[in-house]
Amino acid sequence: MRNGCARFLLVVSVCIAWSLCSLAPIWKYLSYTKAAIATLVALSSIGIGMYLLSRFNQRGLSVSLGWFVLVYLVLVAVFAFLYPFSLKRTLKQRSDREDALRIELVAIGHHQYPYNTRTFLGNPPTPLPGAILLAAPFFLIGHISWQNLLWTAAFFCFAIRFFRFRSTALFFLMILLPLCPSSLSDLTSGGDYLTNFFYLSVGIAFLVHSLNKSIYRAVSAASLVGLTLSSRTLYLAILIPLFALLSERTTRTRAALLFGVILATAAAVSLPFFVPHLIPNLQSYSSQNAGKLVYMPTALRAERTLPALALLVSCVSLFIRMDLQRLFLTFSACSLTVLAPPVLAQVFYVHKLPYECSYLSISALSFSLWALSRYEDSSLTHIHSGLTIP
Repeated sequence: MRNGCARFLLVVSVCIAWSLCSLAPIWKYLSYTKAAIATLVALSSIGIGMYLLSRFNQRGLSVSLGWFVLVYLVLVAVFAFLYPFSLKRTLKQRSDREDALRIELVAIGHHQYPYNTRTFLGNPPTPLPGAILLAAPFFLIGHISWQNLLWTAAFFCFAIRFFRFRSTALFFLMILLPLCPSSLSDLTSGGDYLTNFFYLSVGIAFLVHSLNKSIYRAVSAASLVGLTLSSRTLYLAILIPLFALLSERTTRTRAALLFGVILATAAAVSLPFFVPHLIPNLQSYSSQNAGKLVYMPTALRAERTLPALALLVSCVSLFIRMDLQRLFLTFSACSLTVLAPPVLAQVFYVHKLPYECSYLSISALSFSLWALSRYEDSSLTHIHSGLTIP
């Protein structure tokens, strides 16, 4: 009974995670009746799909890698079809995330400070130097958006290794990439918001896999994590859970060394972009997101209290047994602490689901990694609990 209740709650939580990053575009472009029907069908399909997934896993059936190739090729085809259309939309309807990377790289090419520029929507660019460096090769060939195809493929490989069953990995990728409107919109419009999460996840998984390998391989993996970590300030919330995980999976000396490499790499990548006026430039950059807090009560000082609360949430990882699944759970809680209040405040004031709901897709992806891994574990527990000894 307890296991059944836990599995039901996991199904509900995955439905909520999908809703966080999917309902805004559905209710924006469809009438109320059609949006309600689409939402009901989608949530019912997720619930039925998870039930069938459990039965599939209990029977020990396997999914061919060809299905992953097929889903990826579908994403590539959708990208090839929709990306040109996204460039033809009016400026107010387009995403400026790709343009943020472009203007930063153009500014660097002219030996200018990249964060003094503005996108075509008048927004200051927010990608940190790690994201700039990883996008640079694609900028040189004239197509920054192509990095999405590379890192999506890498994230597919990560998901296959992360979950116990390939069927769970396929289900996860299906519902949160091609069947999630905001995720699909970000990928096909050239945005790097999801891509940042993709390459950070790949880097962390590579690091965890390398802990028992040679020190050179582990240091290389730690350097990759440091590089990907310096893509957005949001990912600083994963540092404490990552340190807790390293401390449990390897010796204290090696954990301290690898964590130091991560910090040193992130600093070496990021700080040179802000010199020679390091402190003023960092303060100016940190204030660029103030516009997203405009609906938050001034007395709360959200620009300080939300990161502080996220820091407290991340410290919970120091007191629990950490693994890769719980690392993503902790990060989802930290990111939701920072991202959800401004979005909820905007919903309260404008009385509709805003575009900013798409920011919650990172929290939804990270949480779903944990929830679906727990769900497939509960399926195995259900099998063992049903066995009787003759």
